[in-house]
Parts: sequence; C-alpha cells; structure tokens
Amino acid sequence: MSTVLLEEILINAISKNLDGLGHIAVGASSPIPGAAALLARTRSNGSMRVSILGSEDNNFFSDGGKEIFDIAGQGRMDAFFLSGAQIDGKANVNLVAVGDYNQPKARFPGSFGSGYLYFVVPRVILFRLEHTPRTLVKELIL
Repeated sequence: MSTVLLEEILINAISKNLDGLGHIAVGASSPIPGAAALLARTRSNGSMRVSILGSEDNNFFSDGGKEIFDIAGQGRMDAFFLSGAQIDGKANVNLVAVGDYNQPKARFPGSFGSGYLYFVVPRVILFRLEHTPRTLVKELIL
C-alpha cells in the first residue's frame, strides 16, 4: 500500500482549480503549483498552455519575467500563483517584512510586481505549504 504525500494532495486540489482555463503562468521556484498546472494541462488533453519561468520545457517567454507582465496586462493569462511569508483571511499577502519596517524581525525578497498581477490576472491562487499560525495569520498589519 502506498502512502499519499501532502504535496500530492495539494497538487491535485490546485490542479482542479485550473480546469477549463487557457493559460496558466507559474513563477520560478514553485514546484507544487508547477506540477498542478502540468497535471491540469494533461487533463485538458493539451488545450491548456502552461508557462513556467525558468523551465527549459515549459517556458514560452524569451525575456523572462518582463513578458509575464505584458501577457497579464493584455488579458492573455488566466491564472497565476502567489505565496508569501504571511497570508491572512482576506487574501492579503505579506512579501516584505515582519515587524517594524525600519527594524524588522525578518525581511523577505519583496513583491516584484505581485500587486500588479494580483489586480490584472483573473484567477490568482494563494499558495503556502506551511499552514501554521505564523504563516496563515488572522489579519496582516499593513
């Protein structure tokens, strides 16, 4: 009897939220959302386009991250994934720091245009593998 891993459950659950979409984009270093998008494409019999930044086989962008913003702004991206250090119950995402901004307890890479994508992409899926009170907070202090 085989054991089903948490990651496999998440991949399957996320992929079902992508059914029927035309173009899914996945950022670099996002293996679970990437696997979910590829699973959804397989179920679509190839009618879905999946773009994974940094992938040799599934990257249709010639200029990396810049093109993702153009495609999103033109309405040619149906779904994208975001994660962050913290996500709250209102779908706010903290990508910058925890604690006082000038002297934070922790600082993170930042948003790199996530706010723009969040606004223009019809379906943004918030993803976080770690589900703890530290990462899934009641409310972000903005």
